[in-house]
Amino acid sequence: MKKTDRLLEFSMSPTIMVRMSALTLFISLIAGVVVPATARQGVTCRREIPGELIRELWNRTNALINKLPEEERFSHRIRLLPKFCTKCSERSIGWLELQKIIDIYQASVFSSAAIKKFLPQHYDELLYRLHHTLQHCGSSSKHSKYSKAIKKMARKIKKRRDEGALKAVREFSFILRWIDELM
Repeated sequence: MKKTDRLLEFSMSPTIMVRMSALTLFISLIAGVVVPATARQGVTCRREIPGELIRELWNRTNALINKLPEEERFSHRIRLLPKFCTKCSERSIGWLELQKIIDIYQASVFSSAAIKKFLPQHYDELLYRLHHTLQHCGSSSKHSKYSKAIKKMARKIKKRRDEGALKAVREFSFILRWIDELM
């Protein structure tokens, strides 16, 4: 037998055909998973978050702030949120930082008993939609360069308990403003 005849015989064997089919199927499956994942990463929060959601949260947050008891005199000087900016190069906030801040707010502030009794109707649903959208569109695989500042904010809120939760609600309008500016 010639060398080309042996190659032809080898390439047409049923074992090789099965292996080639399995390899083709495997590559197709991987391509089917990778393409939608990369397409999802391309979707930005800017397009995902509806403007009506931010406006509704803004209105209900203002109503909530008006229902809250008066602040203590010394807590006016304390700022819980880190100083971020959406338009400046230093201390700029992005979607990842906003996602982490909203996580903290949902876990520590709006679940607090001191705040629960003041929440306007359907506020939890609006906050959940915002939280879910940020988790869906934000990539949490990256590490925020401001994670220390965000963790410090969380410690301040937990340390002051009810007073910290009340103060954090008053500062929630900053977060909504940052989201609006990034949109």
